[in-house]
Amino acid sequence: MTQTPATRPRQNLPCMLCGERFGPEDMARHTEPVECGPCITCVGKPECFECRLMYCVCDVHRYRG
Repeated sequence: MTQTPATRPRQNLPCMLCGERFGPEDMARHTEPVECGPCITCVGKPECFECRLMYCVCDVHRYRG
């Protein structure tokens, strides 16, 4: 069976949120939302997301740059 772009496994593609390329072993970090706290900007985002809200107190998503 020939794989088309729609049926091809998603691997080594850039993440839509952080731009990092990832394979199957990092799928959860880039696709599964985490329970992070009260910040309205990053709630429901995966672990790779960096919140750029100045007052974000979320330990998972807080921007550290």
